[in-house]
Amino acid sequence: MGQSAVVILVDEAEPVVGAYRLTYDPVAARGVPAHVTLLFPFRDLVDEEADGLLAAIAAATAPFEMTFAETARFDDEGVLYLAPEPAAAVRALIDQLAAAFPDCPPYGGTIADPIPHLTIGMNLAPELSDRISGELVPRLPITTHVDRLTLLMEDGEGRWTVDQGWPLGNGAP
Repeated sequence: MGQSAVVILVDEAEPVVGAYRLTYDPVAARGVPAHVTLLFPFRDLVDEEADGLLAAIAAATAPFEMTFAETARFDDEGVLYLAPEPAAAVRALIDQLAAAFPDCPPYGGTIADPIPHLTIGMNLAPELSDRISGELVPRLPITTHVDRLTLLMEDGEGRWTVDQGWPLGNGAP
C-alpha cells in the first residue's frame, strides 16, 4: 500500500495548468490532479474512526469560493505555485485536520506552518519560473467552489487515484 493525502481538488485549474504540471510536477504524471494539499502524508488506511473525523470536520465547514489570482514561489525548492484566496479558510482546514490526526502532521512535520498552494512545477530555475508565470498570469484568475474534502490514494505502483470524499457543510450552522 502507498501513501495518501487529504486535498481540495481544483478541476477548474486543469485547463490552465495541466500541461505545465505534467511537464514540471512529477506527481501529475502519476495521476495526481490539480489540488491544494490539506494533509500529507495521511494514513494508508482510513478506518471507521478516521472516516468519522473527516466527515465531521467537513460537515462543520461551510462550502466556500476559492480564487487563484497570482503565482508565487518557494524559491528554496524551485516551486512555482498558484496562491489560493482566501488562504485563511484553507489554513483553518489544515489546522483542524492536523489537530484531529496528530499522528499525521502536515508534510511529516517538516514544515511548521504550511502555506496553502497549488503546485505548478518543482525544481524550476528562476528563469523558467518567470517564463511560466508570465504565460499563466493572463489566464488568471481561476475560481472554484470548494464543497468537499477528497482523499487521494497511492497504490503499490506509485499511481494516485481519487479514493473518497466528504461533503462540506451538511452539518454547518
